[in-house]
Amino acid sequence: MKTPANPFTIHVIEANYVVQHVAAPRPSIWVHARPYLAETLTKTGHGVVQTSRVAAFVVTALCRLIGRAGVGSMHGIRFLYHIALTWLLFVFITVPLFLMALCFLMFTIACSWEILDALYRGWFHLPRS
Repeated sequence: MKTPANPFTIHVIEANYVVQHVAAPRPSIWVHARPYLAETLTKTGHGVVQTSRVAAFVVTALCRLIGRAGVGSMHGIRFLYHIALTWLLFVFITVPLFLMALCFLMFTIACSWEILDALYRGWFHLPRS
């Protein structure tokens, strides 16, 4: 359409002539059930990229959470194992060794007391009781 020489000139244009060039194109008959990735990226632009970043962040955070929970439970199991091992060591090794040493000490003291008593009586020629 040409521009008129005088800008103040009023032109009357038919309605169907305007609708041809201004109206939106009619939708195609074919309806895509699933649009292609390239179409999606060009149509939506940065929204898809941002959404994918958020989705990647959520997946990464979830994986870290699961990993930290696994590591934490492993530390808890190792701590319980350490406590159980320490308790078993104390009950089945330390206590019996202490009791055996105590019995040996009492036996040694009793025997040495008898030996010292016999030496004392023998030295001073005292009768046995």
